[in-house]
Amino acid sequence: MANTIDGIVKCDISIESPAMSEESMSGLLIVTPAVDSDKTGEVKYFTDLTGITGAGYKTTSAAYIAAQTAFAQNPAPEGVYIAPVLTDEEPTDAVQRALSTDGWYHILPAGIDHSKYNALAVYVETLEKLLGVTLAADEESVITQSGLMRTHVWRLAANQNTDYDPYLHVAICAKTSSYDPGSETWAFKQLSLITAGIFSSNDVTKMDAANENYYVEIAKKNITQGGKVLGDEWIDIIRFRDWLKSKIQSEIYNVYLANKKVPFTDAGIALIENALEASLKAGQAAGGIATDFYDESGNKTPGYTITAPLATSFTAAEKKSRKLTGLTWSAYLAGAIHVVSLSGKLGY
Repeated sequence: MANTIDGIVKCDISIESPAMSEESMSGLLIVTPAVDSDKTGEVKYFTDLTGITGAGYKTTSAAYIAAQTAFAQNPAPEGVYIAPVLTDEEPTDAVQRALSTDGWYHILPAGIDHSKYNALAVYVETLEKLLGVTLAADEESVITQSGLMRTHVWRLAANQNTDYDPYLHVAICAKTSSYDPGSETWAFKQLSLITAGIFSSNDVTKMDAANENYYVEIAKKNITQGGKVLGDEWIDIIRFRDWLKSKIQSEIYNVYLANKKVPFTDAGIALIENALEASLKAGQAAGGIATDFYDESGNKTPGYTITAPLATSFTAAEKKSRKLTGLTWSAYLAGAIHVVSLSGKLGY
């Protein structure tokens, strides 16, 4: 028998951290020419401008002004990563080297020759990252590759000629970095330090047709307009998709690490299904996936659905392979409203 409570009820409690967390979809990576003393090209993280000058960047350098533009936004990012491009090196080399450093998502050239943008955009298409660039008013875009789904271009007007305006792409990424993926749109954002552009109707038509984005004054408010990647998809949708994929992967991976094993039974399949559902619910809570909705007849349509197979639907050979297939899901995007068209009447 026992003479203490431990002898009757043995209770151990441990504090566990998540086995794997999803990737950051907010961090800013400023890709910029290295200072002369830099021989390694090491990616560094800075939480203030003092650290950047301490690393050898002058206050007139592209790295410093880009970081200053980022920190000036409200809300401001906690910090920025700087990926130096060494002499005789391509910007893609610096980005590739930066892949070994976690915590960043937005690739933001600063002081990089614009002729390098097309190669950079093509390379970023192979990554689960986003590339942002700013082009001058009359500058012909050197990004010639079509269908790019990971590059967003911001176009300046002739009057946008301050030191900070060329870093419009940095400002908008810094502004949205504090928003949870799925909760934001990249239009209607007010930016610090950036001058509002003065565009003609023809300019706007041309930019919209090219899926370029811009910063303009409308009704006495300076706001971003557009919010698309070059491949004609919304930037926020690409960001949310990347986040959701990472969320699903991490939730399911944690199931494996939190259990001695996941059996090939209905109970084991349910563990995976529950992790998937937790991810979709998180996407719904963030605002990326639509909540349940009803049609005119009152019929309910769920924001997402999951279809999971039964263990008995697998052959002995399939079970021996230990590979679960047939788990599928679908969801409706919540999207966003950018334009309103309405009508009404006044009467006595």
